[in-house]
Amino acid sequence: MRLTEVQQNIINGDKGRLLREALINLVKYGTAMGAEEFIPITSAHIAFSAMDVVALCFSPRGRELTKAEIDRITEEMRNIKVNVRTTVNSGIIDRRRWQQMGADESIYNSVMQAVEVARECGIMPTFSITPHLTDNIPLMGEHCAWAESGTHLYINSILGAQSNRESYESAFYSCLLGITPNFGMHLDENRKGTDLVDIQCELEYGSDWGALGYFTGDSIGIGIPVFKNLKRPVVEQVNQLCFATNSPGAIPMLLIPGVSPEAPTLEAAFRGNKPRNTYFFDDKAKQRIYNSLNYNSKGEVDLISFRCPTLYELSKIAKMIEGKKVHKNTRLCVMTSDSIRHSAEQIGYAQIIEDSGAELFADGTLLIFYINAPAKKPKMNRIATNSAKLAFAARRSFHSNIFFGSTERCIEIAIKGGV
Repeated sequence: MRLTEVQQNIINGDKGRLLREALINLVKYGTAMGAEEFIPITSAHIAFSAMDVVALCFSPRGRELTKAEIDRITEEMRNIKVNVRTTVNSGIIDRRRWQQMGADESIYNSVMQAVEVARECGIMPTFSITPHLTDNIPLMGEHCAWAESGTHLYINSILGAQSNRESYESAFYSCLLGITPNFGMHLDENRKGTDLVDIQCELEYGSDWGALGYFTGDSIGIGIPVFKNLKRPVVEQVNQLCFATNSPGAIPMLLIPGVSPEAPTLEAAFRGNKPRNTYFFDDKAKQRIYNSLNYNSKGEVDLISFRCPTLYELSKIAKMIEGKKVHKNTRLCVMTSDSIRHSAEQIGYAQIIEDSGAELFADGTLLIFYINAPAKKPKMNRIATNSAKLAFAARRSFHSNIFFGSTERCIEIAIKGGV
């Protein structure tokens, strides 16, 4: 790869060991992907949940880092200033309710150290998997380095920003240096449709959009889908679509004619090319996806989980559950970003939800909650969720029995205690 004089000086060690290692790794990455140069970025979304997690980006091959090495990396990080807008993906505990979650003090202290270091570096420790809604909103044409499979898909597809599907390591290196290898979704010629998905059924519930996303990723695998006959979506529906698409697939971008900035029409989405394949999403295909994500769904439900709802979705949940009670033998966990929870608390949605016996957490997701809350680790024999991505992940991670369906149906299950 071609390096500028400044970049070569970083390789030579002029800016310290961590930036040198970060750039060496980005050069290897760019070379492997066929990039010839770096381009500047304005935005990044990374993992920075604890300093031992951050230190893994600089871990030597073949062995684990010692505490002394993690401490040294922590101190070196304090001297680095990040100059691009950078947010942090889902954390490992709820910082305000870590004891209620069942986390121990050592995990809490580790997280708060990371918050302090991130703040000193200029990184915003938002701990959210939906930064594109509240904290980090790039505009069309901005080059970014975003990790998390649903968020990078959203900013490429709906905002017109440009990011590859980065690993946590590559996104972190890019935020430190303000650059990323110039390939893939950073090149305009690659941002065009490859496959057509023809919608031939109604999408009544948010979970239907998740089913469509799962169908798309499962059908195409790698490519850029263009949707035909898709009704104009709202933010919450697009969220479901984007987060589900990359559960079974590797989709860098999707195009919705009339919605995606780079696809004013169906023809423009393909830029004169013909689709290599056409897939039909009809009632039969939709039911097949629901059947594949539901697994031994009937019976008592241990946990109902909603994954990162928006403030509008929280208002709907509050309305559905107001005056009702969650069944004594189950748990309803609602997990969102701290900024959205704060707004919900100010408006009163949070109180309504918690008066029902539900739990409203922030900063994390169900999987991380399970790992880092040993004192109150939830039973997960059977889970109900409105998220296709969570249904996919929980089945594979915990071998849970799964009910996947609409928010309305999941609320009914929470009150009844089973399917």
